[in-house]
Amino acid sequence: MRKTNEELEQIKKELNVTKLWSWSKINTYMTDPYEYMLKYILHVPEDRNDSIYGISGNCAHNLIEDFYRNELNHESMLDTYEEKLFEFNTMGLMYDRSDNEKNEKIAKKYEECMRHYFLNHKRVTDKPIIEPFILIKIGNHYFQGYIDFLNVEYRNGKRKVVITDWKTSSIYKGQKLIDNSGQLLLYGEGIHQKSNIPYEDIILRFNFMKYVNVKYTQKKGDQKIRQIERNAIGEKLQSNAKTWLKHFKYSEDEIENYLQQMVDINGIECLPQEVQDMFEIDDCYIEVEISEGIINEHKKNIINVIEEIIEKEKEFKETKNKDLFWKDVTRESSYFHANLSGYSSLHHIPYKKYLDEADFQNGVIEDRSIAEDFDWLDEIL
Repeated sequence: MRKTNEELEQIKKELNVTKLWSWSKINTYMTDPYEYMLKYILHVPEDRNDSIYGISGNCAHNLIEDFYRNELNHESMLDTYEEKLFEFNTMGLMYDRSDNEKNEKIAKKYEECMRHYFLNHKRVTDKPIIEPFILIKIGNHYFQGYIDFLNVEYRNGKRKVVITDWKTSSIYKGQKLIDNSGQLLLYGEGIHQKSNIPYEDIILRFNFMKYVNVKYTQKKGDQKIRQIERNAIGEKLQSNAKTWLKHFKYSEDEIENYLQQMVDINGIECLPQEVQDMFEIDDCYIEVEISEGIINEHKKNIINVIEEIIEKEKEFKETKNKDLFWKDVTRESSYFHANLSGYSSLHHIPYKKYLDEADFQNGVIEDRSIAEDFDWLDEIL
């Protein structure tokens, strides 16, 4: 149950603080200080409501939460998702706001993956805690948040607390996984503070809903794990399946038939059992490393960001200088502004500068009038 404004005010009073921070607020600043200024200082209403990612992500969160509350099963999750997709399409929400052809291509892959997830997600536990509220003290500051999914499991006979963050985004690996783990680490620290649970007994993980983990056995007997998008399971596993079909002496015609069936059904259920046994397909969980050293470094970084925000807010109050929050938009960051940000170039001046200076080719459209195009959405949302 979400806290009311009155309850949050009471918490602040009890803690003797004037502000409760959130990861989304901090992350907004780290991603784009100018958007932080628009949203949290000037309180400018967002003027772009045509991106589907946030709304679709919230929809997926709600469906999986209702599944674990036993209000939906696999089939009704899918049915509800289809109803929501119809609403999203009616509202004109897009995956790519500047290229209709690319938008259709992304939509097909994204939605096929999510359909597969809702029908095939493997229940983790019958006793999860859904969206528990948590307070975390970082230095002299307090954060509030809601953990997507909390449960307890035993590994090697030892009790572990598992924090799961559901993600409809593309998978994080390497440095990108580290860069996007801030909220999970913050919540891990919150569980440590609340229950004095050692860091080694806390598991932090993402569930990347568009993917599956596939553990497969190689000819030499060793096993490997790979992540595959759910819409391409049959296609991506053809090579591995072919190796084992040959090993078990199936004819070339039989092999060709099995491989085609894998693509047709997008899976391995068509294969002989002895070949199926070489694969384990599960939901895609990617764990995030947590330790006292990692947490201490994370807390230090958070405190530095908060101090920077406070200093800039104080200076802005005195000078009204928006350039204090200026961050140049680059080609790499322009995708965020074109497809994910809630602000068009009408409000986001660094993005307007980027659009003015960029050499747009191949029919890429500018979004200066996008607010006018989608004003009617305000009546629906």
